[in-house]
Amino acid sequence: MELVINNDKYYIPNKWNEVALGCYMEFVKHYDEEAEEVQKQTVLLSAFTGAPIDMLGSIKKKVLDKAVERLNELFIKPANKDLNLIVNIDGVDYGFHPNLADLKLKEFVDLDNKLEKGWEAMDAVMSILYRPVVEQKKDKYKIEEYDFISANKRAEIFKKQMSVDTVNGAAAFFLNIGIDYIAITKAYSKTMPQRTARRKAIKQTKKYLTKTTAGIK
Repeated sequence: MELVINNDKYYIPNKWNEVALGCYMEFVKHYDEEAEEVQKQTVLLSAFTGAPIDMLGSIKKKVLDKAVERLNELFIKPANKDLNLIVNIDGVDYGFHPNLADLKLKEFVDLDNKLEKGWEAMDAVMSILYRPVVEQKKDKYKIEEYDFISANKRAEIFKKQMSVDTVNGAAAFFLNIGIDYIAITKAYSKTMPQRTARRKAIKQTKKYLTKTTAGIK
């Protein structure tokens, strides 16, 4: 279904793999549950279709309601919960980190800091977890070494072209890890200073992370 405003057409997605990460980030950033219903509807439509909010204010109420009804069907559908090991964007294969237990301290700390920001930094989180595949043999692969500059550039690509389906699969995978990390941090914080506790927690969490994919050593 398309929303037509002044002869401009805006596609209304009906599957989560049609929703770009950046669209959902915009939705989370601007959506206010306490706002008036019309404002919530326009924010929703603008984020998911790309239609400017000021233009949405000029369409008929029945058109707005029909478009929102279509988007509501999307929210009823569950997003993907399976981890996509490799995703292809513009002809480039990006692989999920094949062995999280091998994360270097710098990338682990960067990942931890970004995860604390939630959806606000989800593009950055994905850019740390997913990197270009540099070598592959059947179901085993190696990814590019972590680099802050290239990760920032990759985050912009992911924001525009990585689907919410892919992100949700990775987020579901990380949920249990996050819970265990919090538990580990709390355990250490009871017996030692905060900085030392954080270092110990990171070290212990890295031990906890098991090899979940078949990466090339």
